[in-house]
Amino acid sequence: MEIGDIVISLAGHDTGKPFVVVAQAGENFVLIADGISRGMENPKLKRKRHLRVADQSGIENPTNAALKKRIKQFIKDRRLYAEK
Repeated sequence: MEIGDIVISLAGHDTGKPFVVVAQAGENFVLIADGISRGMENPKLKRKRHLRVADQSGIENPTNAALKKRIKQFIKDRRLYAEK
């Protein structure tokens, strides 16, 4: 799990929601944000085992707007893939 990965939460009140890894916080933890409920100024600390890597975001300089746009695109792509 690396910075910039799009991850899906597997545990907690945010189960099933996509986030982007914005920083490493030790060996077992990462900081995640989505630009909406969790912005860059207040990322969520989450255990790596409670996350599943879904895709690469391709975001080099994350901002709330960039995170929101990329996650929205990820959800749209996932829905199109599920319909096929």
